[in-house]
Amino acid sequence: MTRNLTRRASLAALGGVSALALPANHARAQAPRELRLGLITPPAHTWNQQLTAWGTRLRDASNGRFTVTLFPSGQLGNEAAMLQQMQTGALDLSLLTVSEISNRVDAFGALLAPFIAKDIDEAVRMLRHPIALGLLNGLPQATGCVGFRYGMVGMRQLSTRDVTNTLADLRGKKIRITPAAPTRDFFNLIGMAPTPLPLPQIFEALSNGQIDGVDLDFESIINNRFQELCRTMLLTNHFMFPAVGMMSARVFGTLTPPDRELIRGTMTEALDALCNSMPEREARQGAQLRASNMQIRPTGPEFFGDAVAQFDRMWGPKAPALAQLRAAFPRG
Repeated sequence: MTRNLTRRASLAALGGVSALALPANHARAQAPRELRLGLITPPAHTWNQQLTAWGTRLRDASNGRFTVTLFPSGQLGNEAAMLQQMQTGALDLSLLTVSEISNRVDAFGALLAPFIAKDIDEAVRMLRHPIALGLLNGLPQATGCVGFRYGMVGMRQLSTRDVTNTLADLRGKKIRITPAAPTRDFFNLIGMAPTPLPLPQIFEALSNGQIDGVDLDFESIINNRFQELCRTMLLTNHFMFPAVGMMSARVFGTLTPPDRELIRGTMTEALDALCNSMPEREARQGAQLRASNMQIRPTGPEFFGDAVAQFDRMWGPKAPALAQLRAAFPRG
């Protein structure tokens, strides 16, 4: 009888172990897959906020099968480094500026052409046009990444430490740019000295006169207090500044078709929401800068002489979408 009781107790114990083991195995099978997303922008930036919300949306939509961890402020390196990491599969995702993409794929130079879009509303429409969306189709072969959709920040303006009234006031001056061949070429054409610098280094460079001005959007100016150092803003809208939500093609290939579409669909919604928010954000931030001590000077393409036409002759053969976008969005 004692032997039977012992046997029953042993079986009960084994049953308890099995009951405990099954949930543990099940939990391991259902452990969420972490997706790592690199950004050059700081945590408070619009892009980071939108993609943080996207991570929550993806987690909920996948019933917890995916989580997203953001690495802001270039923690994983600059955009070139992050693109290399995505090519190898070491990094899953990024919102990569078209500036970096254009350094590798000339066709994207069309989206960085001067005065390609007249204002923020037209820029949003342009990034949703089949011409612009068609450029994404070549990304897997050219970069090893899948491009989902465009995001953006506000239009670029030209702000200078000194008073600027004419084009002659700009010639020979050092202007901070995001490193991109189209941007560099335009500022060379107008006689400035384009100087690539990371965002964290700009304030000191402006303060000590290492650079004479910046090519930036409203949000970056406000967040970094550059309006305290610049006396003039040429309100030009000379560039739009798009980015592409991208995923490593190596990582994308490991996903099931439903999961690919889940990630593509939710990120597309997030980037569309980001673009939709831009006109209101641009108006609010523009009003904030008009209340600063900077002299705001509305300025059109005629201010830059024939530099825009020269740019089109230079980049038209390399970026066929440039002429197509000019025709689809003529300036009135």
